[in-house]
Amino acid sequence: MNLRLRLRGWLQVRTPLHVGGIALDPAEALPVALDGRDRPYVPGTSLAGALRAWMRGVDTSPEALGDLWGFVPDGKSDAGQASRVVVHDALITTSTTLGADGTPVDLIDPLSLPSREGVGIDRSTGAAATEFLYSRTVIPAGSYLRLELDVESTTGQIERDRARLRELRAALATGRISLGASTSGGLGVVRLLNETINEQDFTTLQGLLAVLRGELSETDLASAGDADLPERRDSLTVEISWKPLAPVMVRASGDAPVIGTLPLSSRCEGGSYVLNLPGRSIKGALRSHAEFIERTARGVCAPGRPSESTSARAHSDNFRAQLDQLPAIKALFGTANRRSADDDFAWGNGALTAHECVTTTRIPADVWETLTDGLKAGDQESLPSDERERLAKAGMDQADHVAIDRWTGGAADERLYSVLEPHGVEWEPLRLSVDLTRLGDYRDTCVALLLLILRDLNGGRIPLGGMVTRGFGDITVESILLTGYEWPGGTTLEGVLEDEYLELLDQEWQLYLKRVKV
Repeated sequence: MNLRLRLRGWLQVRTPLHVGGIALDPAEALPVALDGRDRPYVPGTSLAGALRAWMRGVDTSPEALGDLWGFVPDGKSDAGQASRVVVHDALITTSTTLGADGTPVDLIDPLSLPSREGVGIDRSTGAAATEFLYSRTVIPAGSYLRLELDVESTTGQIERDRARLRELRAALATGRISLGASTSGGLGVVRLLNETINEQDFTTLQGLLAVLRGELSETDLASAGDADLPERRDSLTVEISWKPLAPVMVRASGDAPVIGTLPLSSRCEGGSYVLNLPGRSIKGALRSHAEFIERTARGVCAPGRPSESTSARAHSDNFRAQLDQLPAIKALFGTANRRSADDDFAWGNGALTAHECVTTTRIPADVWETLTDGLKAGDQESLPSDERERLAKAGMDQADHVAIDRWTGGAADERLYSVLEPHGVEWEPLRLSVDLTRLGDYRDTCVALLLLILRDLNGGRIPLGGMVTRGFGDITVESILLTGYEWPGGTTLEGVLEDEYLELLDQEWQLYLKRVKV
């Protein structure tokens, strides 16, 4: 190494991020990673893995880009190489302020981190599956990661290394690389900000002295040549503009002090709050409907639920069997069952990613924090009228409900509950992306299945969010735009459904049902 490229900048967390740490109690939410000083961070290994995976594109072999990222000997020889890319651990902060020594200042408090919860839905009962509660601590959106990355190079490699770093920077700046767990559920979207790139030259006296003195000058990578990266992965993106016809929300965990049930929310730039529709929730609704479609086409029901007297393990195995029964569903949405080996998609991430959706309506911070932290005015328990009016302007209002006693026909004792219903908020478009390369031979089959899902979503047959059996979750779709696959310039769903190509997809779907048995 006689030349070095040095990238320094900030990764802004656009959607909640989770990089797992060590769980001391299995009953608690999965913790985030902490360093030796109990500071939340993203290990350099996690960052390097995500960056390398993006740069490898379609080439997933261990030797891909081995000249840059290193490779391990295959056991038949002693050949091997360490990575020339040095990725430092990234501390997590609440601002982009650096101290005099160049280290982040405003480190995030690990005790202030929120958690995300979810359940598996039993396909037979429609209720929560036994022993399938998910809970993980997350780094909230709006936080920052300090990115420090070096590329050690030589005079013979520097030109290509400049070009590769240019492509990597562009991918980070446009949010094409996600970090951590559950990225297919919308977590871990980051974007590069305020970056600087310097080139250090160790081949001359002047270059060495400049390094020792800390004299840095930015390097322009625009004129760098060909990056010589493997072929990029093929993808299909879907953007769905929609409006709620009824309250659409996912319930926040726990009971709030003023209004018992609040929608899931997060703090955004400027200090105000937005409501969240997690990607996992969107993906779960789409998967459930996709299973409905394929089971209807095949005439196959989900495996029946075992009796209540059976073990918890039997219930767990039954739920996994429900998820692993349909190959096209596993290819598109993924599966966690490692023991099955009956098809090409026995275990792993699905090809579809559902991105987090938030409201464009902003909620004033003081109003929302009153709801979450409680009122300070004595023993007052109800929301003051002026605060309620401010919530109404943001499109939300308190709804009070009571359970009815089946014997008396009157209100049941201690069964009054309240919900903050977002009846008038506006939402960003829903965004889906499909890794067509990952689908392999299932590509056309899964595109056909996705079009059926989008057709039914457009027809108002798929509710979103929670409490959909109680009048929530109904939406109307204004437009659906698809980009990629056979439509690189983009087209509407109506244009696809009227296109003659739809007949070919129908034929592929019919062949799949005959070829792949369950």
